[in-house]
Amino acid sequence: MEALVALSMGDSGVRSVGVGDYINLFFDVIDDDIPWQWRDWSCFTPEEVERLDAVHGLLQAACVVTPWNDTDDDFIASGWPGRIQPAARAALDVMQARGRFREDAEEENPSE
Repeated sequence: MEALVALSMGDSGVRSVGVGDYINLFFDVIDDDIPWQWRDWSCFTPEEVERLDAVHGLLQAACVVTPWNDTDDDFIASGWPGRIQPAARAALDVMQARGRFREDAEEENPSE
């Protein structure tokens, strides 16, 4: 999941995409305020759901305590990227261990 890349980079991730995309790229897919129940999607393993849920909770907490119009520097100074980074790295590692879906290649043995 590409949104985890910037989150797993901490401060440099904020600088690479800007604070708005740093937060919103994740919430574009993983969010409790959208009509689908992402935790029930068959594309995620139970461990991936657990890791994504941890990132989701941290991002929600960061959004509650930081102004919506924070600059990149202000958000970095808040310390949130450093708190989010380990959870995002763990989620990304779990997801990358299983691999990425490719439309141009068919798996001989479907991944689980």
